[in-house]
Amino acid sequence: MNVIIPPFAPGCFGSALAFDDQAPVCSVCKFAESCRPLHEHNLQILRDRVGVKGKGSKKAKNPLVDRPPADPAKLTVPKKVQELVDKLDKSNLRVTESFTKGVNPFASSSSFLKIAGHLLLKLRQPLDRQTLAYAFTSKLGWTEGTADSHARMTIQALTHIGAVVNIDGLISLRRG
Repeated sequence: MNVIIPPFAPGCFGSALAFDDQAPVCSVCKFAESCRPLHEHNLQILRDRVGVKGKGSKKAKNPLVDRPPADPAKLTVPKKVQELVDKLDKSNLRVTESFTKGVNPFASSSSFLKIAGHLLLKLRQPLDRQTLAYAFTSKLGWTEGTADSHARMTIQALTHIGAVVNIDGLISLRRG
C-alpha cells in the first residue's frame, strides 16, 4: 500500500499501535480520516508478523473486576487474630476498662490470655513477644512454635481492640 503522508502530519500518523478513534487526541485530529486506513493496514502487517489471529482487544482484561469486594475489617488482621477479636467482642469482657482499673479481664478466660493480662498488669516495663512466648512455654508447657504463634496472636488482638499500645514490638497498657 503506497500512501503519501500529508505535510505536517503528526509523528503518530498511520501508526499500528497509536491510532484510536475514541482517544481524545485522535478524535480531534484533522488527519484522522486519512490516518485510519493506514493504521488498519499497518496493524494487519504487524499481526501477520507476530502471528496474532483475529482482531484482538486493545484493552487488557482486569482479573480483579470479577472478584467481590473484600471486607476491609477482615483484611487488617490474620484470620486467627480476627477469630480471637470476635471472641473477645462477644464475651463482653470490657478489656480496656478492666485493665484501666488494674483488674485482669481474662482471670476466668483462656489460660494464655490470663497469663498475658497478668504480665501486662504486673510488669513495670513494656512486654515483648519473646517474653510472652517464654511465659506460655514455661506455664502452659507449650512448644516454642505454639507459644510464639499465640504470643503474636495475643499482641495483635490486644493492639487491634485498643487495649495496648504497640511500639516497635513492645506492648504496654493503654493509659487514659
